[in-house]
Amino acid sequence: MAKFIKKIVFNTPLRDYITYRYDFDFTVPQLCFLCQCIEQVRDEKGDFAEVGCGSGKTTVFINKYMDAQKIEKKYYAVDTFSGFVPEDVAYEVSKRQKEVSLYTGFQVNMKKWFDYTMNRNSIRRVVSIQTDVNNYDLTTLGPLSFVLLDVDLYRPMKKSLPELYAVLTPNGIIIVDDCNSENIAWDGSDQAYKEFVKEISQPVQVVHDKLGVVRKQKAL
Repeated sequence: MAKFIKKIVFNTPLRDYITYRYDFDFTVPQLCFLCQCIEQVRDEKGDFAEVGCGSGKTTVFINKYMDAQKIEKKYYAVDTFSGFVPEDVAYEVSKRQKEVSLYTGFQVNMKKWFDYTMNRNSIRRVVSIQTDVNNYDLTTLGPLSFVLLDVDLYRPMKKSLPELYAVLTPNGIIIVDDCNSENIAWDGSDQAYKEFVKEISQPVQVVHDKLGVVRKQKAL
């Protein structure tokens, strides 16, 4: 019966809902790199955080990797769960000369949908926090050993980086998404990342086209 129904549906526009399409915002090499970073910090003190998690696809991927590797750390997922805040978009338009039409995505989301996605995938360690990072003290999440920071725009990125770095444990890693100056929509992330690593006297390290790397070295 299931095959019969699927055959019927396949001959309609609904076929897109029953056939698989790669739907991650990260390429396979980028996802593999995230896993490599997690392995590097698995035995370090500190929990994990994903700041800017959208609907939770990458959250599920990372947590399933943690399950497979038996990595038991708390995992914070921070997002507005309602798209970009007006102040951040206004900054891009007024200060960085961007078109407002670039920033209409990510609005079709809700925290309860994200939480349901975690439950549906039998993920229990994730603590979801609905907030605007501009008004939230990210240091309260620490200590952290791994952070995926994906807030897209300059203003929240500029505010988030120093707070997350402050509670990053020695040998900890922050991965900053969208560090690509050629991406006109998200180049604010690239600018904020490069300004920050200069402030802490670290070299720019961008891998796999867009992943900016920040590491905290152990004190000598």
